[in-house]
Amino acid sequence: MSGIALVEHSKSNFRLTGWKVFFIISSFFGVIMAVNFVMAYYAIHTFSGMQTEKPYESGLAYNRAISEAKAQASRGWHVDLRMERATDGSIDMNVVLNDAASQPLENLSVKAALRSPIDSKRDHLLSLVGAGHGTYNGVTSAEAGQWDVEIMAESDGAIVYRSINRVIIH
Repeated sequence: MSGIALVEHSKSNFRLTGWKVFFIISSFFGVIMAVNFVMAYYAIHTFSGMQTEKPYESGLAYNRAISEAKAQASRGWHVDLRMERATDGSIDMNVVLNDAASQPLENLSVKAALRSPIDSKRDHLLSLVGAGHGTYNGVTSAEAGQWDVEIMAESDGAIVYRSINRVIIH
């Protein structure tokens, strides 16, 4: 019995021919291509590609901001910001501006803004009042949490100092 091999015959009439393989592969790649075309169509027709309304002007503003930041850094000013919650719940903001020689900076128009990182409706804008010796004060009400504090100082209508810092108000 060592020379006898058992062969089992299949009763199925299915035969895999070259044409069937061709149609299977063509169908597979046809589905892939159809999905790609649909995705490309929706990608092109639903997104205009525009990131900003006026990209050229935004680029110029960005370059201007870089040159203003370099000019600000070259001045070597020292700015001290203090914020404390008063007993009535308001926030007392105190900004002290000194030049590179630690001399107080007077006669500036100083504005501040408390900007909420999550909702612009919660923003608070302040015009700080000069109290002498480079000190500018303002009062606002703000809830506890994280805020971006923007300080802008102007002289003769030109912005001479600008900073944005993240703070946590308790």
